[in-house]
Amino acid sequence: MKLVKTTLAIGVLTFYGCLSSYAAEPAIVLDTAQIPWQSAPADFPSGIKISYVYGNPAHKGPFVIRVWMPPHSAIAPHTHSMDETLTVVSGQFTHYVGKTYDTSETKELTAGGFVHLPKNIPHALRTTDHEAIVEVVGVGPFGMTYVNPKDNPAASLK
Repeated sequence: MKLVKTTLAIGVLTFYGCLSSYAAEPAIVLDTAQIPWQSAPADFPSGIKISYVYGNPAHKGPFVIRVWMPPHSAIAPHTHSMDETLTVVSGQFTHYVGKTYDTSETKELTAGGFVHLPKNIPHALRTTDHEAIVEVVGVGPFGMTYVNPKDNPAASLK
């Protein structure tokens, strides 16, 4: 009986400890005008913009980023070192699952569309006549590896 009471006490303290650490983090509430956009890192194709909405994808922990893709742009087949979810915020694009654009696993996605990708699943994105904003959620550190290394725009900077 003493073991049950001790275990219960530890559980209650852990629960309240989690609540207090959760409450210590400030709320983040942003309207559209407060989402800061900047040029995406060098491993993204030119013209793509990114917004670091929450967290830092380079560090351990949860993050939310938004990726703006102009019309007629593409992110070549690549993989990630962690699970990733994509939600289409606006616009439309084609999502490909596989190591090439020539795959039967394609899906046209519009606002509200959703994708979950377990780590190391190759995939690609391509816009046509429409721009797209995609929200990416994951737990860092975030890594992107192109299936064909020559597709990495950063490789040409070395």
